[in-house]
Amino acid sequence: MDEVDYALEIGEKVLNLSKKCRGKDSIRGFRSRAREFPQMMQQMDLIPSMTFLLSKIDDSILIPSIMYFSQAEENVTEKLCNEFKEEGYTSYLIVNFEWIKFKLQDIQFIDKCIKSSKSIEEIASDLLNSYIKNDLISVLKTLKDNVELLSEVEDSVLNLSIEIKKIVDGIYSGED
Repeated sequence: MDEVDYALEIGEKVLNLSKKCRGKDSIRGFRSRAREFPQMMQQMDLIPSMTFLLSKIDDSILIPSIMYFSQAEENVTEKLCNEFKEEGYTSYLIVNFEWIKFKLQDIQFIDKCIKSSKSIEEIASDLLNSYIKNDLISVLKTLKDNVELLSEVEDSVLNLSIEIKKIVDGIYSGED
């Protein structure tokens, strides 16, 4: 899978979510993140851009975002709709983090727990949120310590973010 394939998968999920959440305006926050992230990466590089998204994370939507983007079933909740409409930081972070982990071929125990979970209620969400954040920070530290790997992943995430921006703008009909 390359950046275009993954961006198309994300585009399909975003389009489905906009339908279920009542219209293109429901993805306004996610669209804002998709529009600003490529430039942010070009100005600040990958790790500072990802840590900025991390600083804006909403713990209550972290697990639902991972479940929405990593599972075939699409459990769209009102919280997920609100996050996409209002902020979009958490969902956009997850989209990029999933891609980075794919690029690193780093299948973690946390991902398996979430994917095998039947419902959010089965998960001790506070503990799991802290493991997910720890996983993200660990991956970013790994990249920071390996300049060659960081450069490769950074280029890939930039290409992905440009593709996602184009797709999300298309879903939004290109309007401001």
